[in-house]
Amino acid sequence: MINKELILGIIIGLASAVVGTFLYVSAFTDYSLLRDYKLLQSFDLLSKVITLGTILSVVSFLFFFYKKRDSIARGIVVSVVLLLILTFFI
Repeated sequence: MINKELILGIIIGLASAVVGTFLYVSAFTDYSLLRDYKLLQSFDLLSKVITLGTILSVVSFLFFFYKKRDSIARGIVVSVVLLLILTFFI
C-alpha cells in the first residue's frame, strides 16, 4: 500500500523541481521556460536545465530529512529518480 506521505513527497519533489527550473531559467538565461521550450530542446539544453532545477528538490529533501519525515523525504527521492528517467529520454 502506498503511503499518503510518499505521494505527498513525490508531489513536493516534482513541484520543487519545476519551481527550481523556472527560477534557474529566469535568473541565469535569456530564455523564458514557457515560451522557448522548443528552442531549449533544439539546442539540447532542456535536460541540463531540468537537472539544475532539481537542486531545489535536494533542499526540500534535506529539510524533510532533518525534520524526521522520512516518508516524505523518500517520496522526494522517488520524484528525483522519475526526473532522471525523464531527462534521460529527452
